[in-house]
Amino acid sequence: MGRYPRLSDNADGTFREQERMTGMEIRHLRYFVAIAEAGSLMKASERLHVAQPALSVHVSNLEVELGVRLVERSNRGITLTEEGHVLYERALTMLQYHEEAIMTLKSRKTIAEGSVSIGVPSTLPGLIGAELYRAMKQDLPGVSLYMVEASTAALYEWLQDGKIDFAILFSIPKDVGLDVMPLYSEDFSLVGLPDEHGNDDIEFVDLLQHELVMPCSATSWRKILDIAAGERGMKLAPRFETESMTALRSIALSGEGVAVLPRSCVHEEVLARRLTARRIVNPDLKGIKSIAHLKNKPMTAAHKQSRELIRQIVQQVFDRLDHEVQALSSQGMSFISPSALFQRFKRPLRAV
Repeated sequence: MGRYPRLSDNADGTFREQERMTGMEIRHLRYFVAIAEAGSLMKASERLHVAQPALSVHVSNLEVELGVRLVERSNRGITLTEEGHVLYERALTMLQYHEEAIMTLKSRKTIAEGSVSIGVPSTLPGLIGAELYRAMKQDLPGVSLYMVEASTAALYEWLQDGKIDFAILFSIPKDVGLDVMPLYSEDFSLVGLPDEHGNDDIEFVDLLQHELVMPCSATSWRKILDIAAGERGMKLAPRFETESMTALRSIALSGEGVAVLPRSCVHEEVLARRLTARRIVNPDLKGIKSIAHLKNKPMTAAHKQSRELIRQIVQQVFDRLDHEVQALSSQGMSFISPSALFQRFKRPLRAV
């Protein structure tokens, strides 16, 4: 009986090369992708926590195994050859398929279990904490949720470093490494005592007429204000700057100054008529808060279901805030709604 033709019968020995390639593992592809993206063995070593000589041997073994040169080495680092670019593109695809396969199998688990961590800005815990706790206890009893509050800059850094699973961030710049889901948007408001400030909208150019206390220049919230001021030939010069929303609210309540704050930060005080929140217009400045996680970090059933539950709770809470503000308006109080939740998401996010 004749045998099937084998690729090894070819003069170029293709089958034998493919046979040797079966020793390649997923980790080999991860190493090569990291080296290609870092552009040097030293940077790749720091990223992977693998010794630099081991990575050098890894590249050499790949080249021997495949029978082609994959990189060019120089004092400036490493650059990919044409064959290296081919392997890099294929490796990205294979790693994506590998992660998707793992995620698909894990998501088939019907009962979500495990721990989930989320970082939130300081304005949120008081608004969503109790309702989120009740919902997690009822709907996801097998999941333990850890919540930490910090500034947007700190939350972004912790998310990138993998210290937290999710972060609710303000006006996130475009980042290919993040998967972002918009949650709600808020107007910028000038907050002060009712006796000193009306409830009508205030023009942006009129902010300089007030004794301002504001978020510090490192915050995304402040950067949007500074950009708007610069476009109008203005320079904001607050007498007091801080990352603490609590401090800004306290100063506004004291009557010593007026603060630029998100409307939700002073919702209870506005309802109690201890403060007013005047929407800043011309330009109409809005901030969008979104929940984000790293694209390359697989999500378990616990992560997916927790994220969806958080989205639902945030929407319910801010819908309630809108209704409460509308109720005050019907009593003759011209307060401004903190958001038009989920109706604005068809518009593109503003990058900051």
